[in-house]
Amino acid sequence: MKKMSKQDVETVIFENAKTGEALEFQHEQHKAEYGAKHFWKADKKFFELLSTFSAAESKVVAYILQKTQPTKNEFIGAYKTIARKLECDVTTVRNTFKKMMENDMLAKTDDERIWMLNPRLLVKGDIIVKARLMSKYDSLLGRPLSDWIITDSNGNDPLFLPIEYPTPESLDTAKSDFIKVYHLFFETLSGLGGKESEVLNFLVCAMRNSDNTYTGPMKQIAENVNCSKATVQRAMDTLTDKGFVAMEFDCVWRINPSMVIKGNRNKEKVLMDEFLATQKEYDKKRKARKNGKKQKTVKG
Repeated sequence: MKKMSKQDVETVIFENAKTGEALEFQHEQHKAEYGAKHFWKADKKFFELLSTFSAAESKVVAYILQKTQPTKNEFIGAYKTIARKLECDVTTVRNTFKKMMENDMLAKTDDERIWMLNPRLLVKGDIIVKARLMSKYDSLLGRPLSDWIITDSNGNDPLFLPIEYPTPESLDTAKSDFIKVYHLFFETLSGLGGKESEVLNFLVCAMRNSDNTYTGPMKQIAENVNCSKATVQRAMDTLTDKGFVAMEFDCVWRINPSMVIKGNRNKEKVLMDEFLATQKEYDKKRKARKNGKKQKTVKG
């Protein structure tokens, strides 16, 4: 067993509100390695929901995600302030918030300027952190909670466990299937239209986790997204311009591991070198094609 220093261990207390039974539990606080980038743990549902927003609305979504405080999953901001910073109308901002609430992405707090992001979709931290945030989120929406209360070793910040984790033991057996999302991804999201986000969602869900690649013709993507090949081509061009994908060979695409990835830091470094090399070659080919089209136009 790996030794844990006192600084790495947190003691939490579970108490059954009905029976009075109490349990003490120690867990290792997961800290990022020195020099490693911090990441969000994203559920696949998160990527699916992105396609419900228009290009203008996705700018608001991206802004909210970029400004969300990870320790609390809270966003602080007013409609008018956001509209001014994004140079859009207040109606677009208001409609985006409404849609995010309808999609169970955001919940209102008692303060009209503070919102909470659903930790089931995006979260930073281990299962204890996630369970606490889920409890707070569900409380805001008036959802039922379990009978078990979780506190720190001094009894501070008592919270009922969310209904998904009805017992302390269920935290140990909770599945941990997530995709790492880095801050750069939120910048890529900004300005994407519905179909572009659908293509992005398809690529993330269909990519091969071992090397962050997707292999398949445009026709296959079009069939899955229910659109034309021309629409897929435009989406891929947009995602390429944003640095999200690069074509290695015909029908083989590499997805930027500094935006989304499944795996550890060492794997990301290796895949990043491969992605940058692919991106460089693909940019040359695209530039050559554009120059070729310009020359044909001039001759014509």
